Amino acid sequence: MNPCAQKTEYSGDNYKWTALAVACLGTLLGVLNASTLIIALPTMMVKLNTSLIGVMWVLIVYMLIMTILAPACGRLADMYGRKQLYVLGIVVFTIGSLLCGLAADVTQLIGFRVIQAIGGAFLVANSTILVADAFPKWELGKAMGILSMIMAAAFVVGPILGGFLTMIDWRLNFLFNVPIGIIAAYVAHTRLREVKEFFGTESFDYTGMVLFTVAFVALAVYGSAGVLAGFLSVPMLALLAIGILSLAGFFSHEQKARHPLIDLSLFRIRIFTYGQVSALLNAVARGAVMMLLILFFQGPKGYDPLWASILISPLAIGLVISGPLGGYLSDKYGSRLISTSGLIVSMVGLLGLGFMQYDTPYGVLAAWMFVSGFGSGLFQPPNTSAIMAAVPVDRRGFASAMRAFFNNTGMVISMTIAMPLLVGMIPLDEMMNMFVVGGASLPIATQIQFTNAICFVFMISAVLTIPAIIVSAMRGKDLLHEGEDVPGKTRSEG
Repeated sequence: MNPCAQKTEYSGDNYKWTALAVACLGTLLGVLNASTLIIALPTMMVKLNTSLIGVMWVLIVYMLIMTILAPACGRLADMYGRKQLYVLGIVVFTIGSLLCGLAADVTQLIGFRVIQAIGGAFLVANSTILVADAFPKWELGKAMGILSMIMAAAFVVGPILGGFLTMIDWRLNFLFNVPIGIIAAYVAHTRLREVKEFFGTESFDYTGMVLFTVAFVALAVYGSAGVLAGFLSVPMLALLAIGILSLAGFFSHEQKARHPLIDLSLFRIRIFTYGQVSALLNAVARGAVMMLLILFFQGPKGYDPLWASILISPLAIGLVISGPLGGYLSDKYGSRLISTSGLIVSMVGLLGLGFMQYDTPYGVLAAWMFVSGFGSGLFQPPNTSAIMAAVPVDRRGFASAMRAFFNNTGMVISMTIAMPLLVGMIPLDEMMNMFVVGGASLPIATQIQFTNAICFVFMISAVLTIPAIIVSAMRGKDLLHEGEDVPGKTRSEG
Protein backbone atom coordinates (compact mmCIF):
# COMPACT_ATOMS: atom_id res chain seq x y z
CA MET A 1 0.00 0.00 0.00
CA ASN A 2 1.21 3.51 -0.80
CA PRO A 3 2.39 5.05 2.49
CA CYS A 4 0.49 8.22 1.77
CA ALA A 5 -2.48 9.17 -0.31
CA GLN A 6 -3.98 12.46 -1.44
CA LYS A 7 -6.62 13.51 1.07
CA THR A 8 -7.90 16.81 -0.28
CA GLU A 9 -7.63 19.11 -3.25
CA TYR A 10 -4.16 20.54 -3.44
CA SER A 11 -4.64 22.26 -0.09
CA GLY A 12 -6.47 25.40 -1.07
CA ASP A 13 -5.31 28.99 -1.31
CA ASN A 14 -5.81 29.62 2.41
CA TYR A 15 -3.97 26.61 3.80
CA LYS A 16 -0.96 26.89 1.50
CA TRP A 17 -0.20 30.33 2.95
CA THR A 18 -0.78 29.00 6.47
CA ALA A 19 1.69 26.17 5.81
CA LEU A 20 4.23 28.64 4.40
CA ALA A 21 3.83 30.94 7.41
CA VAL A 22 4.38 28.08 9.88
CA ALA A 23 7.36 26.82 7.88
CA CYS A 24 8.80 30.34 7.92
CA LEU A 25 8.35 30.50 11.70
CA GLY A 26 10.27 27.26 12.19
CA THR A 27 12.95 28.34 9.71
CA LEU A 28 13.26 31.64 11.55
CA LEU A 29 13.86 29.73 14.78
CA GLY A 30 16.65 27.64 13.31
CA VAL A 31 18.36 30.34 11.23
CA LEU A 32 18.33 32.95 13.98
CA ASN A 33 20.08 30.50 16.28
CA ALA A 34 22.77 29.79 13.69
CA SER A 35 23.44 33.41 12.76
CA THR A 36 23.46 34.75 16.33
CA LEU A 37 25.75 31.95 17.50
CA ILE A 38 28.42 32.64 14.86
CA ILE A 39 28.70 36.18 16.19
CA ALA A 40 29.18 34.86 19.73
CA LEU A 41 31.99 32.40 18.91
CA PRO A 42 34.96 34.66 19.77
CA THR A 43 33.31 35.71 23.06
CA MET A 44 32.41 32.12 23.91
CA MET A 45 36.01 31.10 23.26
CA VAL A 46 37.22 33.55 25.90
CA LYS A 47 34.40 33.09 28.44
CA LEU A 48 34.53 29.29 28.32
CA ASN A 49 38.35 29.31 28.42
CA THR A 50 38.66 27.09 25.36
CA SER A 51 40.43 27.22 22.00
CA LEU A 52 39.05 28.14 18.60
CA ILE A 53 39.02 24.44 17.73
CA GLY A 54 37.05 23.70 20.92
CA VAL A 55 34.42 26.33 20.29
CA MET A 56 34.17 25.32 16.63
CA TRP A 57 32.96 21.92 17.79
CA VAL A 58 29.90 23.69 19.18
CA LEU A 59 29.03 24.36 15.53
CA ILE A 60 30.40 21.17 14.01
CA VAL A 61 28.68 18.70 16.38
CA TYR A 62 25.33 20.36 15.62
CA MET A 63 25.84 19.96 11.89
CA LEU A 64 27.11 16.40 12.30
CA ILE A 65 24.00 15.28 14.20
CA MET A 66 21.71 17.14 11.78
CA THR A 67 23.44 15.41 8.87
CA ILE A 68 23.33 11.93 10.38
CA LEU A 69 19.64 12.20 11.25
CA ALA A 70 18.51 13.82 7.99
CA PRO A 71 17.69 10.56 6.12
CA ALA A 72 15.87 9.14 9.16
CA CYS A 73 13.78 12.31 9.57
CA GLY A 74 12.76 12.27 5.93
CA ARG A 75 11.92 8.58 6.05
CA LEU A 76 9.78 9.01 9.17
CA ALA A 77 8.00 11.98 7.55
CA ASP A 78 7.06 9.81 4.58
CA MET A 79 5.86 7.07 6.92
CA TYR A 80 3.93 8.99 9.58
CA GLY A 81 3.34 12.50 8.25
CA ARG A 82 4.90 15.91 8.54
CA LYS A 83 2.94 17.74 11.25
CA GLN A 84 3.69 15.66 14.34
CA LEU A 85 7.38 15.38 13.49
CA TYR A 86 7.59 19.12 12.85
CA VAL A 87 5.99 19.94 16.20
CA LEU A 88 8.24 17.38 17.93
CA GLY A 89 11.26 19.01 16.33
CA ILE A 90 10.32 22.45 17.66
CA VAL A 91 9.78 21.10 21.20
CA VAL A 92 13.08 19.18 21.34
CA PHE A 93 14.97 22.13 19.80
CA THR A 94 13.52 24.46 22.43
CA ILE A 95 14.48 22.12 25.30
CA GLY A 96 17.98 21.80 23.87
CA SER A 97 18.28 25.58 23.63
CA LEU A 98 17.35 25.97 27.30
CA LEU A 99 19.97 23.42 28.34
CA CYS A 100 22.65 25.05 26.16
CA GLY A 101 21.95 28.38 27.83
CA LEU A 102 22.59 26.77 31.23
CA ALA A 103 25.80 24.90 30.26
CA ALA A 104 28.69 25.28 32.72
CA ASP A 105 31.55 24.55 30.30
CA VAL A 106 32.26 23.80 26.66
CA THR A 107 31.91 20.03 27.18
CA GLN A 108 28.39 20.40 28.56
CA LEU A 109 27.57 22.86 25.81
CA ILE A 110 28.63 20.42 23.10
CA GLY A 111 26.56 17.68 24.76
CA PHE A 112 23.45 19.85 24.95
CA ARG A 113 23.95 20.89 21.33
CA VAL A 114 23.37 17.24 20.43
CA ILE A 115 19.86 17.50 21.92
CA GLN A 116 19.26 20.76 20.11
CA ALA A 117 20.45 19.19 16.84
CA ILE A 118 18.02 16.27 17.17
CA GLY A 119 15.13 18.74 17.28
CA GLY A 120 16.68 20.81 14.53
CA ALA A 121 16.92 17.77 12.25
CA PHE A 122 13.16 17.13 12.46
CA LEU A 123 12.50 20.85 12.08
CA VAL A 124 14.64 21.40 8.98
CA ALA A 125 13.68 18.16 7.23
CA ASN A 126 9.95 18.88 7.50
CA SER A 127 9.72 22.64 6.89
CA THR A 128 10.40 22.31 3.16
CA ILE A 129 7.98 19.37 2.84
CA LEU A 130 5.17 21.38 4.45
CA VAL A 131 5.54 23.98 1.71
CA ALA A 132 5.97 21.43 -1.10
CA ASP A 133 2.82 19.58 0.00
CA ALA A 134 0.74 22.76 0.12
CA PHE A 135 1.77 24.49 -3.12
CA PRO A 136 1.30 23.35 -6.73
CA LYS A 137 4.55 22.93 -8.63
CA TRP A 138 4.11 26.02 -10.79
CA GLU A 139 4.05 28.13 -7.62
CA LEU A 140 6.71 26.23 -5.72
CA GLY A 141 9.56 28.47 -6.87
CA LYS A 142 7.69 31.52 -5.54
CA ALA A 143 7.01 29.78 -2.24
CA MET A 144 10.63 28.71 -1.86
CA GLY A 145 11.69 32.24 -2.74
CA ILE A 146 9.58 33.62 0.10
CA LEU A 147 10.99 30.99 2.46
CA SER A 148 14.48 31.94 1.30
CA MET A 149 13.70 35.63 1.88
CA ILE A 150 12.63 34.90 5.47
CA MET A 151 15.81 32.91 5.95
CA ALA A 152 17.89 35.75 4.56
CA ALA A 153 16.05 38.30 6.70
CA ALA A 154 16.94 36.17 9.72
CA PHE A 155 20.57 36.33 8.58
CA VAL A 156 20.29 40.12 8.54
CA VAL A 157 18.61 40.39 11.94
CA GLY A 158 20.37 37.41 13.53
CA PRO A 159 23.93 38.73 13.58
CA ILE A 160 22.80 42.14 14.85
CA LEU A 161 20.64 40.49 17.50
CA GLY A 162 23.51 38.14 18.31
CA GLY A 163 25.92 41.02 18.69
CA PHE A 164 23.55 42.80 21.05
CA LEU A 165 22.84 39.65 23.10
CA THR A 166 26.53 38.70 23.25
CA MET A 167 27.45 42.08 24.69
CA ILE A 168 24.98 41.34 27.53
CA ASP A 169 25.65 37.61 27.96
CA TRP A 170 26.54 35.01 25.32
CA ARG A 171 24.07 32.56 26.92
CA LEU A 172 21.18 34.69 25.68
CA ASN A 173 21.98 33.47 22.15
CA PHE A 174 20.46 30.15 23.25
CA LEU A 175 17.90 31.30 25.79
CA PHE A 176 16.13 33.67 23.40
CA ASN A 177 15.07 30.57 21.41
CA VAL A 178 12.86 29.40 24.27
CA PRO A 179 9.95 31.89 23.98
CA ILE A 180 10.11 31.72 20.17
CA GLY A 181 10.04 27.93 20.33
CA ILE A 182 7.00 27.88 22.62
CA ILE A 183 5.09 30.17 20.26
CA ALA A 184 6.17 28.21 17.18
CA ALA A 185 5.15 24.87 18.74
CA TYR A 186 1.70 26.22 19.66
CA VAL A 187 1.08 27.70 16.21
CA ALA A 188 2.29 24.56 14.43
CA HIS A 189 0.14 22.30 16.62
CA THR A 190 -3.02 24.36 16.17
CA ARG A 191 -2.72 25.52 12.55
CA LEU A 192 -0.97 22.73 10.65
CA ARG A 193 -2.78 19.76 9.19
CA GLU A 194 -1.79 16.84 7.01
CA VAL A 195 -2.89 17.42 3.43
CA LYS A 196 -2.37 13.70 2.81
CA GLU A 197 -3.12 10.52 4.72
CA PHE A 198 -0.15 8.60 6.09
CA PHE A 199 -0.65 4.96 6.99
CA GLY A 200 2.78 4.08 8.44
CA THR A 201 2.63 0.59 6.94
CA GLU A 202 6.29 0.55 5.88
CA SER A 203 9.02 -0.51 8.32
CA PHE A 204 11.97 1.63 9.36
CA ASP A 205 15.40 0.49 8.17
CA TYR A 206 17.36 0.24 11.44
CA THR A 207 20.23 -1.73 9.90
CA GLY A 208 20.67 0.89 7.21
CA MET A 209 20.59 3.64 9.83
CA VAL A 210 23.39 2.01 11.86
CA LEU A 211 25.58 1.42 8.80
CA PHE A 212 24.98 4.95 7.55
CA THR A 213 25.83 6.49 10.95
CA VAL A 214 29.04 4.49 11.38
CA ALA A 215 30.17 5.31 7.84
CA PHE A 216 29.46 9.02 8.08
CA VAL A 217 31.01 9.51 11.54
CA ALA A 218 34.14 7.53 10.66
CA LEU A 219 34.72 9.40 7.40
CA ALA A 220 33.92 12.80 8.96
CA VAL A 221 36.36 12.25 11.84
CA TYR A 222 39.00 11.01 9.39
CA GLY A 223 38.58 14.11 7.23
CA SER A 224 38.76 16.56 10.15
CA ALA A 225 41.12 14.93 12.69
CA GLY A 226 43.39 13.57 9.97
CA VAL A 227 44.79 17.06 9.39
CA LEU A 228 46.25 17.11 12.91
CA ALA A 229 46.84 13.39 13.56
CA GLY A 230 48.11 12.56 10.07
CA PHE A 231 46.02 10.98 7.33
CA LEU A 232 48.41 8.03 7.07
CA SER A 233 48.65 7.33 10.80
CA VAL A 234 47.41 3.93 11.97
CA PRO A 235 44.33 5.24 13.89
CA MET A 236 43.28 7.41 10.94
CA LEU A 237 43.73 4.60 8.42
CA ALA A 238 41.68 2.33 10.67
CA LEU A 239 38.91 4.95 10.73
CA LEU A 240 39.09 5.26 6.95
CA ALA A 241 38.77 1.49 6.56
CA ILE A 242 35.78 1.37 8.92
CA GLY A 243 34.13 4.20 7.02
CA ILE A 244 34.65 2.66 3.59
CA LEU A 245 33.53 -0.82 4.66
CA SER A 246 30.44 0.57 6.42
CA LEU A 247 29.57 2.68 3.39
CA ALA A 248 29.93 -0.31 1.07
CA GLY A 249 27.78 -2.39 3.42
CA PHE A 250 25.19 0.38 3.53
CA PHE A 251 24.80 0.58 -0.25
CA SER A 252 24.66 -3.20 -0.52
CA HIS A 253 21.97 -3.38 2.17
CA GLU A 254 19.91 -0.53 0.70
CA GLN A 255 19.67 -2.27 -2.67
CA LYS A 256 18.20 -5.36 -1.00
CA ALA A 257 16.04 -3.77 1.72
CA ARG A 258 12.27 -3.86 1.21
CA HIS A 259 11.86 -0.39 2.71
CA PRO A 260 15.30 1.25 2.49
CA LEU A 261 16.39 4.26 4.53
CA ILE A 262 17.48 5.99 1.32
CA ASP A 263 15.54 5.31 -1.87
CA LEU A 264 18.47 4.99 -4.29
CA SER A 265 16.12 4.69 -7.26
CA LEU A 266 15.29 8.40 -7.02
CA PHE A 267 18.87 9.22 -7.96
CA ARG A 268 18.00 8.03 -11.46
CA ILE A 269 16.01 11.29 -11.79
CA ARG A 270 18.49 13.65 -13.42
CA ILE A 271 17.17 16.93 -12.01
CA PHE A 272 17.00 15.48 -8.50
CA THR A 273 20.55 14.10 -8.55
CA TYR A 274 22.23 17.07 -10.18
CA GLY A 275 20.35 19.50 -7.96
CA GLN A 276 21.48 17.65 -4.83
CA VAL A 277 25.11 17.46 -5.96
CA SER A 278 25.22 21.15 -6.90
CA ALA A 279 23.75 21.99 -3.46
CA LEU A 280 26.47 19.90 -1.81
CA LEU A 281 29.25 21.59 -3.75
CA ASN A 282 27.80 25.04 -3.10
CA ALA A 283 27.63 24.31 0.64
CA VAL A 284 31.27 23.18 0.61
CA ALA A 285 32.23 26.45 -1.07
CA ARG A 286 30.09 28.78 1.08
CA GLY A 287 29.76 27.01 4.43
CA ALA A 288 32.52 28.90 6.22
CA VAL A 289 32.06 32.33 4.58
CA MET A 290 30.09 34.05 7.36
CA MET A 291 32.34 32.60 10.06
CA LEU A 292 35.45 33.86 8.24
CA LEU A 293 33.99 37.35 7.90
CA ILE A 294 33.12 37.42 11.61
CA LEU A 295 36.66 36.33 12.51
CA PHE A 296 38.05 39.06 10.24
CA PHE A 297 35.97 41.90 11.65
CA GLN A 298 36.41 40.84 15.27
CA GLY A 299 40.05 39.82 14.72
CA PRO A 300 42.30 42.11 12.65
CA LYS A 301 39.71 44.91 12.55
CA GLY A 302 39.04 44.69 16.30
CA TYR A 303 35.28 45.41 16.22
CA ASP A 304 32.98 44.32 19.03
CA PRO A 305 30.33 41.64 18.30
CA LEU A 306 27.55 44.15 17.62
CA TRP A 307 29.53 46.16 15.08
CA ALA A 308 30.91 43.02 13.46
CA SER A 309 27.35 41.76 12.98
CA ILE A 310 26.29 45.04 11.39
CA LEU A 311 29.29 45.06 9.07
CA ILE A 312 28.49 41.63 7.56
CA SER A 313 24.86 42.55 6.86
CA PRO A 314 25.45 43.22 3.10
CA LEU A 315 25.93 39.46 2.68
CA ALA A 316 22.42 38.79 4.02
CA ILE A 317 20.87 41.82 2.31
CA GLY A 318 21.93 40.33 -1.01
CA LEU A 319 20.11 37.14 -0.02
CA VAL A 320 16.96 39.05 0.97
CA ILE A 321 16.76 40.83 -2.38
CA SER A 322 17.59 37.92 -4.65
CA GLY A 323 15.69 35.09 -2.87
CA PRO A 324 12.17 35.96 -4.08
CA LEU A 325 13.61 37.07 -7.43
CA GLY A 326 15.29 33.71 -7.93
CA GLY A 327 12.07 31.88 -7.05
CA TYR A 328 9.96 34.00 -9.42
CA LEU A 329 12.40 33.67 -12.31
CA SER A 330 12.70 29.90 -11.86
CA ASP A 331 8.90 29.50 -12.11
CA LYS A 332 9.10 31.39 -15.40
CA TYR A 333 12.36 30.18 -16.96
CA GLY A 334 13.23 26.97 -15.12
CA SER A 335 15.77 26.17 -12.44
CA ARG A 336 18.80 25.40 -14.59
CA LEU A 337 19.42 28.90 -15.96
CA ILE A 338 18.67 30.78 -12.73
CA SER A 339 20.49 28.43 -10.35
CA THR A 340 23.58 28.26 -12.54
CA SER A 341 23.63 32.05 -12.96
CA GLY A 342 23.40 32.43 -9.19
CA LEU A 343 26.42 30.20 -8.66
CA ILE A 344 28.44 32.23 -11.17
CA VAL A 345 27.54 35.49 -9.40
CA SER A 346 28.38 33.92 -6.03
CA MET A 347 31.79 32.83 -7.32
CA VAL A 348 32.54 36.37 -8.47
CA GLY A 349 31.75 37.66 -4.97
CA LEU A 350 34.00 35.06 -3.35
CA LEU A 351 36.84 35.97 -5.71
CA GLY A 352 36.43 39.62 -4.75
CA LEU A 353 36.65 38.75 -1.04
CA GLY A 354 39.70 36.57 -1.79
CA PHE A 355 41.65 39.64 -2.95
CA MET A 356 40.92 41.80 0.12
CA GLN A 357 43.73 43.19 2.28
CA TYR A 358 43.73 43.94 6.01
CA ASP A 359 43.22 47.64 5.19
CA THR A 360 40.78 47.31 2.27
CA PRO A 361 38.08 50.03 2.51
CA TYR A 362 34.84 48.73 3.96
CA GLY A 363 32.82 49.91 0.95
CA VAL A 364 34.73 47.50 -1.27
CA LEU A 365 34.21 44.61 1.16
CA ALA A 366 30.49 45.43 1.46
CA ALA A 367 30.10 45.35 -2.32
CA TRP A 368 31.72 41.92 -2.62
CA MET A 369 29.68 40.57 0.30
CA PHE A 370 26.49 41.79 -1.38
CA VAL A 371 27.44 40.16 -4.69
CA SER A 372 28.22 36.87 -2.96
CA GLY A 373 24.92 36.91 -1.05
CA PHE A 374 22.94 37.93 -4.13
CA GLY A 375 24.32 34.98 -6.07
CA SER A 376 23.51 32.56 -3.29
CA GLY A 377 19.94 33.88 -3.15
CA LEU A 378 19.51 33.30 -6.88
CA PHE A 379 20.73 29.72 -6.55
CA GLN A 380 18.94 28.32 -3.52
CA PRO A 381 15.15 28.75 -4.17
CA PRO A 382 15.20 27.44 -7.78
CA ASN A 383 17.43 24.53 -6.84
CA THR A 384 15.27 23.56 -3.85
CA SER A 385 11.99 23.82 -5.76
CA ALA A 386 13.41 21.74 -8.63
CA ILE A 387 14.53 19.00 -6.22
CA MET A 388 11.15 18.86 -4.45
CA ALA A 389 9.15 18.97 -7.70
CA ALA A 390 11.17 16.18 -9.31
CA VAL A 391 10.02 13.37 -6.98
CA PRO A 392 6.65 11.69 -6.32
CA VAL A 393 4.52 13.08 -3.51
CA ASP A 394 5.12 10.10 -1.22
CA ARG A 395 8.91 10.59 -1.42
CA ARG A 396 9.09 14.31 -0.68
CA GLY A 397 10.21 13.56 2.86
CA PHE A 398 13.19 11.71 1.43
CA ALA A 399 13.90 14.50 -1.06
CA SER A 400 13.86 17.17 1.65
CA ALA A 401 15.98 15.01 3.94
CA MET A 402 18.57 14.48 1.23
CA ARG A 403 18.65 18.21 0.56
CA ALA A 404 19.33 18.83 4.27
CA PHE A 405 21.88 15.98 4.31
CA PHE A 406 23.88 17.28 1.36
CA ASN A 407 23.71 20.87 2.60
CA ASN A 408 24.86 19.93 6.11
CA THR A 409 27.54 17.61 4.75
CA GLY A 410 28.86 20.48 2.66
CA MET A 411 28.86 22.76 5.69
CA VAL A 412 30.80 20.20 7.75
CA ILE A 413 33.33 19.73 4.95
CA SER A 414 33.66 23.50 4.56
CA MET A 415 34.40 23.95 8.26
CA THR A 416 36.87 21.07 8.30
CA ILE A 417 38.67 22.61 5.32
CA ALA A 418 38.66 26.19 6.62
CA MET A 419 39.83 25.64 10.19
CA PRO A 420 42.94 23.53 9.43
CA LEU A 421 43.93 26.02 6.72
CA LEU A 422 43.66 28.91 9.19
CA VAL A 423 45.49 27.02 11.93
CA GLY A 424 48.17 25.99 9.45
CA MET A 425 48.88 29.59 8.45
CA ILE A 426 48.78 31.33 11.85
CA PRO A 427 49.75 29.83 15.25
CA LEU A 428 46.91 29.11 17.67
CA ASP A 429 48.36 31.35 20.40
CA GLU A 430 48.54 34.32 18.05
CA MET A 431 45.00 33.62 16.89
CA MET A 432 43.83 33.52 20.52
CA ASN A 433 45.55 36.85 21.25
CA MET A 434 43.76 38.31 18.24
CA PHE A 435 40.48 38.07 20.17
CA VAL A 436 41.70 38.43 23.76
CA VAL A 437 43.97 41.45 23.29
CA GLY A 438 42.32 42.85 20.17
CA GLY A 439 43.58 42.47 16.63
CA ALA A 440 43.94 46.18 15.97
CA SER A 441 46.57 46.46 18.73
CA LEU A 442 48.70 43.60 17.39
CA PRO A 443 51.61 44.14 14.96
CA ILE A 444 50.67 44.89 11.36
CA ALA A 445 52.52 41.76 10.25
CA THR A 446 50.23 39.60 12.41
CA GLN A 447 47.12 41.31 11.04
CA ILE A 448 48.34 40.76 7.49
CA GLN A 449 49.14 37.11 8.21
CA PHE A 450 45.66 36.48 9.62
CA THR A 451 43.95 38.32 6.74
CA ASN A 452 45.98 36.42 4.16
CA ALA A 453 44.93 33.13 5.73
CA ILE A 454 41.25 34.11 5.50
CA CYS A 455 41.69 35.30 1.90
CA PHE A 456 43.32 32.01 0.96
CA VAL A 457 40.23 30.15 2.21
CA PHE A 458 38.00 32.51 0.22
CA MET A 459 39.98 31.71 -2.93
CA ILE A 460 39.64 27.99 -2.26
CA SER A 461 35.87 28.54 -1.85
CA ALA A 462 35.69 30.32 -5.20
CA VAL A 463 37.52 27.47 -6.94
CA LEU A 464 35.20 24.93 -5.32
CA THR A 465 32.21 26.77 -6.83
CA ILE A 466 33.35 25.88 -10.36
CA PRO A 467 32.28 22.20 -10.20
CA ALA A 468 28.98 23.32 -8.65
CA ILE A 469 28.39 25.54 -11.70
CA ILE A 470 29.18 22.68 -14.09
CA VAL A 471 26.89 20.21 -12.31
CA SER A 472 24.05 22.76 -12.09
CA ALA A 473 24.28 23.46 -15.82
CA MET A 474 24.05 19.74 -16.59
CA ARG A 475 20.80 19.12 -14.69
CA GLY A 476 18.49 19.21 -17.71
CA LYS A 477 15.10 20.86 -18.15
CA ASP A 478 12.44 20.98 -15.43
CA LEU A 479 9.51 18.62 -16.02
CA LEU A 480 6.10 18.32 -14.36
CA HIS A 481 5.11 14.80 -13.33
CA GLU A 482 2.19 13.09 -14.92
CA GLY A 483 -1.05 13.90 -13.08
CA GLU A 484 0.35 17.12 -11.58
CA ASP A 485 -1.58 20.36 -11.65
CA VAL A 486 -0.76 22.83 -14.39
CA PRO A 487 -2.41 26.20 -14.92
CA GLY A 488 -5.60 25.92 -16.91
CA LYS A 489 -5.71 22.15 -16.63
CA THR A 490 -7.94 20.08 -14.35
CA ARG A 491 -6.02 17.92 -11.92
CA SER A 492 -6.72 14.23 -12.00
CA GLU A 493 -7.96 12.90 -8.73
CA GLY A 494 -5.59 10.63 -6.81
